[in-house]
Amino acid sequence: MITEVGEPITVGVVFDPEQTLRPKWFVWNGRKYAIERVTFAWKVRDGQKLFYHFAVTDGANLYELTYDTSTLSWKLMAVSPM
Repeated sequence: MITEVGEPITVGVVFDPEQTLRPKWFVWNGRKYAIERVTFAWKVRDGQKLFYHFAVTDGANLYELTYDTSTLSWKLMAVSPM
């Protein structure tokens, strides 16, 4: 079951050798989650705004993280058990 969240989060990221943005961990509700892997990534343009979306897993759950390039902010959009 997918749970919609839509809450701001803090995310630690790196740029891989191809200069691709890759999230490595995030903090939600005071807890730090280590990202084991990015399962899917995509971009969405809404007018002038560009959003990067990442489906990630910590091994127990799937999460959708979104980065808003206009505000330089991250949100946890959804959580789903594996």
